[in-house]
Amino acid sequence: MRSVEISASSLEEARKAAAFQLGAPEEAIEIEVLEEPRRVFGLIGSGKYRIRATYEEGTVQATAAVEAEPEVSAEEAGPQLAEAKPFTEPVAGLQPPPLVTEQPQDPKQAVAERARQLTEDIVTMIGIDASVTIRRVGEEEVEIEMDGDDSLGLLIGQEGNTLDALQLIVAIGANKGIEDGCRVVLDTANRYRERHCEHLRRRARQAAEEARATGREVVMSDLKSYERRIVHMELADEPGIETYSEGEGRYRRLVISPVSNESSDW
Repeated sequence: MRSVEISASSLEEARKAAAFQLGAPEEAIEIEVLEEPRRVFGLIGSGKYRIRATYEEGTVQATAAVEAEPEVSAEEAGPQLAEAKPFTEPVAGLQPPPLVTEQPQDPKQAVAERARQLTEDIVTMIGIDASVTIRRVGEEEVEIEMDGDDSLGLLIGQEGNTLDALQLIVAIGANKGIEDGCRVVLDTANRYRERHCEHLRRRARQAAEEARATGREVVMSDLKSYERRIVHMELADEPGIETYSEGEGRYRRLVISPVSNESSDW
């Protein structure tokens, strides 16, 4: 038995190179994949395939011998075929293989698993030492948690912009090809998202109090779309207050407006 290790850009190239070095047909060698290129978002990234190819002497000769066996015609095999009985009864000691029914993975769980793996791959490629786990799998969203040292601050960025961008990329990759997908929320072990959302809720309530006290609209600008949604939901049942968004793109802003209780007879 002989073996070699080969590195190549694809499995096909690696197999061909191994067969050449071993002096054997490709179909006669067994390969073991030792290393694959790093994958990010389902795509092959940097690196090469590394395989170990093994060739056992005599495999080709045995294969050739089998292929060289003369075929027996139906006429020559007539008596034996006539005496053969159909296979209608089980053979002693031979049991049929059990039926394997593959249970489909829950789409939300699938998104969570893929999001965790994608996040881990990205964090590793950046060079940040962090563990990535699934915090929660809900009906509409999954939460992925990153835990590590102070270098995680690089993944949050100024006002959470880096974390938002990373979350968007991971969400796209994790939901790819899944019909019933869900939102992906990336957070850190110290619950940056949770603390940020609570800060937004406090700002929203303070703005509502100001609008009621002054009778004037209060504008909250420079909010991301999910931040505007948090404010809208927080003040949805606030008495004497209504909220709406106006403007387009980066100039879109959220307005908190007092509602007059006065009614008119005409």
